[in-house]
Amino acid sequence: MVSLKCTKVTKSIFKKIKKPAEGSHKYQNGLVLVVAGSKQYHGSLVFAAVTASRIADLIFICTARENFTIVKKYSPTFIVHPYSAAKKMAEMADSILLGPGIEKSKAMKKLVIELVAKNRSKKIVLDATALRLIPASKLHSNCVVTPHAKEFRTLFKMPPTKENVVKAAKRCGCIVALKGAVDYISDGKKLYCNYTGNEGMTKGGTGDTLAGLIAGFASQSPLFESTLAAHYLNGYAGDLLKEERGTMFSAEDLMEELPKAFKKLVK
Repeated sequence: MVSLKCTKVTKSIFKKIKKPAEGSHKYQNGLVLVVAGSKQYHGSLVFAAVTASRIADLIFICTARENFTIVKKYSPTFIVHPYSAAKKMAEMADSILLGPGIEKSKAMKKLVIELVAKNRSKKIVLDATALRLIPASKLHSNCVVTPHAKEFRTLFKMPPTKENVVKAAKRCGCIVALKGAVDYISDGKKLYCNYTGNEGMTKGGTGDTLAGLIAGFASQSPLFESTLAAHYLNGYAGDLLKEERGTMFSAEDLMEELPKAFKKLVK
């Protein structure tokens, strides 16, 4: 039986996160594919992609055509394609982020399932709508899912408890990261608790920055350690903002705070 001892995530996790080597060049520090956004939603795509771009060398984006202009305004370095190019772009990526802002449709469900099934060697982050499209039985050891309580219940058909986080991870052979006042993260063998973060982070978009961090770190580092580091950093940045502004900050503020928070943690 798996022990439910919960190990606290600390800043020491960043010792296991790969940093760009001196003298390295483009293509050596991670390529991320972000499959996100829709005709109705573009903000979640922006938060996730911009955050990932702070870590990885290149960001490929597959999204609805309505988002092309918006995304390119945020960064001319983004390589933007329609959803139809996702399978081809996945071949070049080191990590793949699926879900923020995508439509809940039969076409998107088929695409998400195919990308997960045909890229078992790639590190895959499933967030937001992807959690409502992917059957739990389709997950594998290179997947991390990032549900909040309601999404966890829908995906795994059981209450969102730390015991069930371990159970779900073991049953599906994946990494489960349950978001909440305390984040519970397990690979089915170990259970970690992350205590950074605060009530100011209930606003829309903060989960998208988290997903972008995981995908960015995972493009060059192990998926489990990347998940732990991303949760710690995302919450720590929120805690710095709370010290300065109280709870009056947005996901955009959080996204801008992340590089400063990271610098403080790894100095």
